[in-house]
Amino acid sequence: MEETFTTKSGQVLHLRPVKWLALWRILRKFGKDALNDPDKLLQVNGEQALDLADATDQLFNFCAGWGVSDDPPPDELDELIEMYLAGADKPHLARANWLRFVVLEDDDEIAELIGKVMILTVQTEEATRTKE
Repeated sequence: MEETFTTKSGQVLHLRPVKWLALWRILRKFGKDALNDPDKLLQVNGEQALDLADATDQLFNFCAGWGVSDDPPPDELDELIEMYLAGADKPHLARANWLRFVVLEDDDEIAELIGKVMILTVQTEEATRTKE
């Protein structure tokens, strides 16, 4: 099951589901209360806020790095390598940083991409379970 995501600049990205269990492990870092009531995320501060920021970065890296199949064009990849934001040994991190620093325009677009990958993953997991 593949889906696309069109960025605000008009670039079409091809999405694929990520591993469900790995996604769930990242989401659990947000805490049970936050998953049941996302508004609780706005009420955190201090060390908990830093932990949530780290979990948010991990969620983006996972969804963008593994949930998008498009790779950066060679010239943009070279720029990322020069800035130490990419390496040939970790193409999923190069992809995530390309999306974060070059393609996506704002936090809303980042959140929308994460959401689409998560929905695609859940739909794929549900379809797999109903076949069994």
